[in-house]
Order: sequence, then C-alpha cells, then structure tokens
Amino acid sequence: MRRALVLVGLLVLMAAVAYGATRLAVRSARVQPPTCQALATLEDYLAVTPDQREVMSGIDAKYAAIRPGLRDRVWQTRDELIATLKDPSSTREQAVEKAKEFSEAQEAMQTNTVEYVMELRQHLTPAQKQKLTGLLGRGMCALTGGQCRRGMGTGMGPGMGGGMGPGMGAGIGGRGRGYCGGRGSRGVRP
Repeated sequence: MRRALVLVGLLVLMAAVAYGATRLAVRSARVQPPTCQALATLEDYLAVTPDQREVMSGIDAKYAAIRPGLRDRVWQTRDELIATLKDPSSTREQAVEKAKEFSEAQEAMQTNTVEYVMELRQHLTPAQKQKLTGLLGRGMCALTGGQCRRGMGTGMGPGMGGGMGPGMGAGIGGRGRGYCGGRGSRGVRP
C-alpha cells in the first residue's frame, strides 16, 4: 500500500512538472528583440557614458556568444524530460535523471545571468548600480512598456513569472525568461 502511495505521489509530481514544461512551450513562440536593442535600452536607462557603453557592449558580446548554447541545452533537456514522462515504459530513475539534467541546465543559465549582471555592475557608478538593482525586480518591460504580467500566458492566472529571470520561469524554478536570453520578452538577463 505504501509503495502504491509513493508511486501515485511521484506520478502527480511528474504530471505537474510536465504541465509546467508544456506551458513553457506555449510561450516559446514569442519573438524577442535583438540583444543589442535590449542593451541599448538598458544603457539609456542607466545614462551610461560613452566609455561605459563601449565596455558594456564588449561584456554583452562575450555573454551573447555563450547564451545560445545554454538556452538550447535548457530546451533540449526539457524536451527529453517531457518525452521520458510521456513514455509509459520509462522508469522512475530515468525520469529523475532527466529532471536533474533539466535542473542542471537551468542552473547553468542562472549562473550565466548572475555573472553577466555582476560583470556589468563593476563598470557602473553607485547611482547607476542603484538604478540597475531597482530594475532587476521589475524587469526590462518597466523600460519598454511591456506587459510585465505574471503568469503562464494570456489569461492564465497569476503564475510564477515576473521579471529578471535566470532561465525558464513559469513555475519551473525561475522568474521569467528574460529580455535577452529566453524565448520570451521579459526581464533583464543575458
């Protein structure tokens, strides 16, 4: 009996993960602005000097070269997890392993985001750092007039999104997809 309850609990958990992951796919169809546009908007908001702008562009280019591989790995591991969960012959161990791979891919994206922001921050004045800190919680949409809505998409309720994000959001370990690094158009992140 206990074994059956554990199995049912695991199935409910996997169903929730699969549901959240499929909600991400719905958002993935949205088009994001080019990275340079996002950086230019951020630079304008922070009122950076020409020297700062040059340094920040170099930093952005460095991280822009890394982002696509990290993002692709997140989407690949997500798809593998979903396929494993849909496969009736998959084992618990296989599903858990795929979930761990997905989490590791998200963590790599999150770490990249933090490194990017911290590297940009080194070249800002105290007042600019304060403005950046205030922006991180609200997201890039605060500057661009975007919707900044929380949730899983149009009309889907309050969800987990909402701003600068380390990766995937929508209830799967993140807070939005980010302006430069996800497939959506929210937040400031590489």
